[in-house]
Amino acid sequence: MYKLRSISVVFGLCLTFFSCAPSRFVNTLPEGETQVGFSLGGPMQNLFGLTIPTPYSSVVVGHGLRDDITIFGGLHTTALIFNTLQTDLGITKRLYQSDSSQLWIPDVSGSFTINTLLEIKDGAFDLFPQIDLNAVWKYGENKNNFFYLGVSNWFDLSKNKAHGETKDNPVIFNPHIGNTWKKNKWSLTIEYKVLGLMESNQDIVVSYAKWHGKYSAPGIFIGCSKTINK
Repeated sequence: MYKLRSISVVFGLCLTFFSCAPSRFVNTLPEGETQVGFSLGGPMQNLFGLTIPTPYSSVVVGHGLRDDITIFGGLHTTALIFNTLQTDLGITKRLYQSDSSQLWIPDVSGSFTINTLLEIKDGAFDLFPQIDLNAVWKYGENKNNFFYLGVSNWFDLSKNKAHGETKDNPVIFNPHIGNTWKKNKWSLTIEYKVLGLMESNQDIVVSYAKWHGKYSAPGIFIGCSKTINK
């Protein structure tokens, strides 16, 4: 997630850890298949005496160009409430396909994404490239379900943080682990992220859960998708 120049303080600080959605299409779609999806979740916050995930939402559509290549685009709907047009456009490539008889050896996929943010009121624009790497273990009937783990790497190209502060880490590491269950045309994904692995969670307005000590914030995401052309 992101720091924006003129967004509300709480929302802006929640965006610091660079993740508003679960990982996009870690397992490539079959050639010609199209999926649409919705996700909800974010960093865990201490609020009203409870520890709850920030309710960021997004919608996404993906299409299998080939069995090993999927393109996708997402729109972050919660950001629109704060007059920010936030999108992600990307491509996932299966880099290695394991032997189906060796269940302990995963498929490997890589993704490249361009994340953009446009503040509707003043026209301020930010762009964040992203590179993901995932290991994917398929299981179940027809191997439709899959467990995955990997890391999402965000690249902040700006020289300074918000308010002119010096930037410590131009690369934001977000390790994650998740599982997707598929039944007929529907899929359900649950993902846990370590948001901002090397980012301090001290002395900030938002009270993130400090499950990992003085750095990072835990994030929980749920996504649901449907195949629309099969």
